[in-house]
Amino acid sequence: MKIIHAIPAIGLLFSGVLTDYPKNAFVFVSKPVVATEKPAPTQPTMWASQRTISKGEGFDLHFQTPNPTYLGVMDPKGHFFYLVFPKESSIGQLQPLVDSEDFEQMHALHINTTTLKGDPYTYGVYENQKVFTKSGVYRFVLGENLHVDSEDALFILKIRYNHKTKTARVLKNDQSSVRVLP
Repeated sequence: MKIIHAIPAIGLLFSGVLTDYPKNAFVFVSKPVVATEKPAPTQPTMWASQRTISKGEGFDLHFQTPNPTYLGVMDPKGHFFYLVFPKESSIGQLQPLVDSEDFEQMHALHINTTTLKGDPYTYGVYENQKVFTKSGVYRFVLGENLHVDSEDALFILKIRYNHKTKTARVLKNDQSSVRVLP
């Protein structure tokens, strides 16, 4: 019974092939393919006042406005925190550091390593958690959607963090002690 259905289909296929059409009867028009590369930005979308910081220090993230809707950070072990997101999507005690709407035109954001908390993006956790808890490289992620398969749609800035407070060296002077940070 399957062959019975196949015979008309084969007949239709060959009827078009065996018909004698002039070579120029069919004209195929296609749009020219133009390679479009994403133009390189004149300056980074996000940059930092410092790229290496220690416990208790702060730094500024700078942005080229308008900013995307989301800003997050990933700790050295790969744990992700949302910092900037739409306030209306907050659940429980989870609050953005800055609402997406306010963030859109911000040129800078101060990050305090001692007090920074973010949405830990963990099921069942409805309270912001401390971000800087261990030494290593922290990756700040900026984009319209942070859940993408390719990092090409995101801007990522790496910050090296030392979870120890910088110690001050004391130099003796004839008249007094002078504190000099390394």
